[in-house]
Amino acid sequence: MDSSRATKVKSCFWRDEVKSRIPLTIFFSLLLITTDGGIANQKKVVAETTSKVSTNSCVHVGRLVTIQGKLQLKRQNWSEYQPTAIGSVLCQGDLIQSTKGTRAIVQCTDSNQNLWIVPAGLTAGVESGCQPPDEPVYTRTRPIPPTRDPLASGIPDIITPKQTWLLGNKPTLRWIAVPGTTVYVVKVSGPGVHWVREVNATSIVYPGNPPLRAGEGYLMVVNANNGATAKTIFSLLDEKRAALVRTAVERIARQNLNDEAKALAIAEVYVGQGLTTEATELLETLVGKNTKTVAIYQMLGDLFVQVRLLRQAESNYLKAVDLAAIGNDIEGQAVAAARLGEVYAALGNSDAATYWHKQAQKGYQILLSSQPVAN
Repeated sequence: MDSSRATKVKSCFWRDEVKSRIPLTIFFSLLLITTDGGIANQKKVVAETTSKVSTNSCVHVGRLVTIQGKLQLKRQNWSEYQPTAIGSVLCQGDLIQSTKGTRAIVQCTDSNQNLWIVPAGLTAGVESGCQPPDEPVYTRTRPIPPTRDPLASGIPDIITPKQTWLLGNKPTLRWIAVPGTTVYVVKVSGPGVHWVREVNATSIVYPGNPPLRAGEGYLMVVNANNGATAKTIFSLLDEKRAALVRTAVERIARQNLNDEAKALAIAEVYVGQGLTTEATELLETLVGKNTKTVAIYQMLGDLFVQVRLLRQAESNYLKAVDLAAIGNDIEGQAVAAARLGEVYAALGNSDAATYWHKQAQKGYQILLSSQPVAN
């Protein structure tokens, strides 16, 4: 993405301006990731206002998966209730206010909890419907470290599965195409497994034989015929947690929800259990159907940032900004803009990083002001 696109000002942007799981973190910290020693440290450009209201400090307890009617949200640092949107993250301490006749449903992050039907015509704290999970969802609390651009480096960077737990034992192994490369050698190794295939594509399905065992770690390596190599590790969920996830997914499938709402709810369950690959693939199916839901692109962007696929994150955040501007979704614009600022800072594009951080600050200032945003 060139710098001009990265900093392009949308005419509708801000519309008048007044209107992880801990075990997963420990597990994957064992992975040795080689980084380019020549990457320069980028100046941190995060506005003070952004840090006060960013959802990075959120104790994530659920996600709105459907809204029929009028629903408003007030986060702890906001002065007023503001209109909210399908897919919005709900944090501990948030308040929800709905009008009579409104039907809104929340998928709690804790897989043990049922879907929460928000009481109509009342004000409710989100903890009345969703308790915080026992283990926190992965949340970025520090700036993204400076990262080399795999597109410029000619590396077959792995897309899935990457630093993740898995639910199924036949994952689709995917990686970024290297220009001029026609042959890749893919290896999966671990306890009882030494699987090697040569392919001339950028994906292949692991056949499930030799079988992957729950709780064991596996190394995936992709070698391109230009000599470049990428590697990652992954593991299958243990049977107890896998059964919990499947039960939650079956419970969601039985609900009277449209396909997108079900997918959002299931993705929330996957994210809560550290199933980055399953969540990514599910959300990508919605993108393939040209969804207009801002949060889906934001979720995808966050998942790609989590595994350091910053160009993929960039494209999803840019789409989220565009859609949020069209829908006058101030928080959606602010969140996506802040994420873009972090991504461009990590990629070394300081001009774009500064621009997007300033756009995020504008949105957060509106949310912190005493005047509610018009719907």
